[in-house]
Amino acid sequence: MPEPNVGYYVHHHGAGHGVRAASIAQALQVPVTLIGSQLPEALPASVQRLQLPGDTAQGMRVERFDALHYAPLAVDGVRERMALLAQWFREHWPCLLVVDVSVEIAVFARLCAVPVIYVRQHGARDDAAHRLAYESASALLAPYPAEMEAPDTPQWLRDKTTYSGWLSRFAGTPCATPQSGESGRVLIITGHGGTGLSTALIEAVARQCPERQFRVAGGLAPEDAAAGSAVTNLQWLGHLSNPAQEMRCAEIVVGSASDSLVGEAASLGCRYIAVADDRPFDEQRRQARRLNALNVAIGLEHGWPAAPLWPALFDAALGLDPGRWRGWANEAAAAQAARFIEDTLMKTTQTQPFRNPGV
Repeated sequence: MPEPNVGYYVHHHGAGHGVRAASIAQALQVPVTLIGSQLPEALPASVQRLQLPGDTAQGMRVERFDALHYAPLAVDGVRERMALLAQWFREHWPCLLVVDVSVEIAVFARLCAVPVIYVRQHGARDDAAHRLAYESASALLAPYPAEMEAPDTPQWLRDKTTYSGWLSRFAGTPCATPQSGESGRVLIITGHGGTGLSTALIEAVARQCPERQFRVAGGLAPEDAAAGSAVTNLQWLGHLSNPAQEMRCAEIVVGSASDSLVGEAASLGCRYIAVADDRPFDEQRRQARRLNALNVAIGLEHGWPAAPLWPALFDAALGLDPGRWRGWANEAAAAQAARFIEDTLMKTTQTQPFRNPGV
């Protein structure tokens, strides 16, 4: 029988999907291909890639269906994407597709008789389209700990889900300690998925807290050099490909309530303020609410507060015990997710058990 394969579809919005996919792909012991229109530039040598065209076009017609999120008309890229996927399924059978995330890609794979593992996200995802994806998938993978599951999640959905713990690229690296975090240093991280944070608000917070030193990583920057230098306790770092050292050296880290940033903060044992940015299905609001309820981070459901509220938030963050959540993002999470994918591949394609003899 031909060697079994794993395809891994990576959504293009935000960097977290690609980081998570690369982490799991590296731990897989079967051939794996990452599939998408915006894949990570650097991949392990053992990981293949299938580049898909974009799924938008000028003048396209978008209609709303309860059972689908996105099915535009008159888009050449959509037809080409599906044709490339179908060809990959045909050439790589027996195979399984991990979908992170797209209802339409998951349903298309199932209609091609390919088993699907659907990657779950936080949020109020009880709509007809998500239910179709969840029910038609062979299995579900939650890239977060079971403790982070929303209390109102139906039992059938919990039963079908395997929880990996947070999948962080920093899992297994040295964590922050009370001694490693410089007193008064605050690191603010802006991600790639869009944010409600502004340069003006950061500067106002820095002025509000002159006793603290602020460092900002990400795409935000002052409008001109003079404006930036006027705030003496504020430094703009720009994009950091690896912010681990900055996170370890900060007394408090502030960022979005996205899975990727939350997982990185957990794996490094940071005192973290998770601010919910506006995302579909209240994804980050629900995550921030759960973090707050578990008292493992300061979760802010309603976006970025005004500058006068931040001194009290920083004081509250200093009372957090980072050790409470570090164990939820460990170096075994990616390997556990990979073994789950391999086991599902074996069960759904009737292949024989396999293991890399060199591992």
